[in-house]
This record gives sequence, C-alpha cells and structure tokens, in this order.
Amino acid sequence: MILIADSGSTKTDWILWVPKTNEVFKYKTKGLNPYFTKSSEITEEMFEHFAADDLEQLEEIFFYGSGCGSIDSKSIVFEGINNACKNATIHIEHDLMASARALLGKKKGIACILGTGSNACLYDGEFVTNEAVSFGYIMGDEGSGNHLGRMLLKAIFNGKAPAEVVEDFKQKYPHLDLSRLLDQLYNLPNPNRFLASFSPFILSHQKNDFVISLIESSFNQFLDEFVIDLNDDKSLPISFQGSIAWTYRTILDKVLTERGYMLGNIIKQPIDTLLDFHQNYSI
Repeated sequence: MILIADSGSTKTDWILWVPKTNEVFKYKTKGLNPYFTKSSEITEEMFEHFAADDLEQLEEIFFYGSGCGSIDSKSIVFEGINNACKNATIHIEHDLMASARALLGKKKGIACILGTGSNACLYDGEFVTNEAVSFGYIMGDEGSGNHLGRMLLKAIFNGKAPAEVVEDFKQKYPHLDLSRLLDQLYNLPNPNRFLASFSPFILSHQKNDFVISLIESSFNQFLDEFVIDLNDDKSLPISFQGSIAWTYRTILDKVLTERGYMLGNIIKQPIDTLLDFHQNYSI
C-alpha cells in the first residue's frame, strides 16, 4: 500500500492507494506544518485517523508538506510518521514539489502555491531548479489567504476601507476589536490560519472596487516577490494550486495578463493529480 499526503498549514489531504486492487481511500487531518507541529502530534494524527493494520502494511509514504524545505523540518515530519509506520519507506518533500508534479507532471513550467501561504518554483519536468525565498506569514506570503486577511484588517482598523465594508465587517465580527485582534495575532496559536480565515468575507465583497483593488495588489506583490526572478521567459506558463488561486482565478488571470504572463493550470488541491502522478511515474 502507498500513502500520499499533501499538507498545508490549515489541513492535510491523504490518499491511501492499494495498487493490487486499485482501491483508493481518502482522509483529512489538520495541517502538519513542522514549524507549528511537533513530531509527537504527527504520530498522534496518524494513529487517530488510520487503522493500525494499514499503518503496518504501508510500503511507501510520500509526504509533501508546507514548511518541509529544510533538513531539520523534514526530520520532524519523518520522525512523526516513522513512529507510526515502522515498515514503510518514507519520502518527505516540500509542498512546492507537490505543486510542480500535480500541475505540470513531467513538463517544464512555473508552479505556484496560493493558499493559506504562498510560494513558487521553476520546474524542469523532474526537479525544482529555482525556488523563491519564502519568509512566511510575518514577512511574506504575498498573494496568500493570510496576506489578503492582513491587508483587509489593516485597511479596516486604519479607517481606509469603504464604509459599507467596515459596517458589514462589524456585523460579521462584532467582538473583534483592536485589542482582541492583536491578542489573536501575537498570543494565540496559528495566526496565519486566523488571518486566512477572512477569505470568505473578502469573497463576499469581491465585486467591491476597493476589495478588487486589494486582491489585485496582493497578486501583483506575489508576482514581484516570487515570480519575476525565477525565469526571464514570459512564454513559460505559470500554474497555480491552492484555494486562493482557485477562488479568485478570474482576478488572477487578469493580473497575469496585464503583466504579460501566460496562465497555465489552476487546481484547488493537488492530492488527486498527485495520485495520478504516482500511478503513472516511478520515483
């Protein structure tokens, strides 16, 4: 049996594939970003959501995760999975590799993530050959859900958002004053998820000129920070995965076109196409 995982900061999608019978089973757990999650928590998630017999019979595990870009962070994930799956060969890859394989297969292109966080890479059909520097939700993540949330909250609490948006915000979040906001950001866990949680509110106002401008600004900042230094060839398609790219794909397409880029594929989540990749190609 083979287990494939696509893990972000918010959630993890899993597919258990049985090659002999071609059976597929899908699971969801919380996000397992090693910057926010201990090895012991990963082990607990494995035991909670998977049958003990299945864990023992696993032959290979392909874990693609947000935050898995360094040896130390990969070690955290490896230890957590290995404690639950002693017999499996475990592969830990950055979530950028998941995006590249899911979006591009064996073709060359630029693969991007626009979900709770953001990132981008140049992919040659087999390897990630150039990767943007991601500073995370405090210093970066332009174009992401938490970046959009950060821009919205700053505009509202700075008095720069239009009155109709502010009034609706107060009705939707009546208890969120400035002190509670700062407490949520600096004293409580998972501030990146908190910031990204305002995407539905932004979506509900996506026809408002101010909100459209906010989204366009966020996507332009993403291109400036993540894409323009990856490759000089603007004819190379730029593909995206993630809830933000999927939800605001019309605006994203407009921003790319205005900047002279060519939009490739957009998928909401890569787990199904990752399964296709592993069924069709040996690693």
